Order: sequence, then structure tokens, then C-alpha cells
Amino acid sequence: MKPVEEVINDLQCRALAYEIIFQSICSELPQLFVDKAIENIELNFKAFESGTHSEAGKAKLEAAKAVASRIVGAKI
Repeated sequence: MKPVEEVINDLQCRALAYEIIFQSICSELPQLFVDKAIENIELNFKAFESGTHSEAGKAKLEAAKAVASRIVGAKI
């Protein structure tokens, strides 16, 4: 079994890689597709927010929105 620190590092590296991959894909898509994706992302966040009642869950959603905003280059 891997030490916790190694697992955390692996997850952080993986998350960063996914962010870079998605940013790269979004930057090559026509703006119409990006705009539609942003609409869908916003709807999905609203759905999660309506079902999230804990403060910890709400904080994680806000952090996730910040990442999603960074990836698509628009405020979510």
C-alpha cells in the first residue's frame, strides 16, 4: 500500500494533467461549442448545489467551480 503522501501527490498530478488536457481541448474548439459546454457546466453545478446542504460540500463545489472557470476561460 502506498503512503498517504504519495497517493495525494499522485492525485494532484493527475488533476493537474486533466486540467491541462481540458484547457488544451477547449482552446481548439469553436466558440459555439465552448459556449454550449459552459451552459451545460453551469446547469450541472446548479443541480449539484441544489442537492448539497453541508458547508463542506458547498466549499468543495465553489472550489470546483473555480477550476471549471479556469479551464473554460469563463466565470462559472
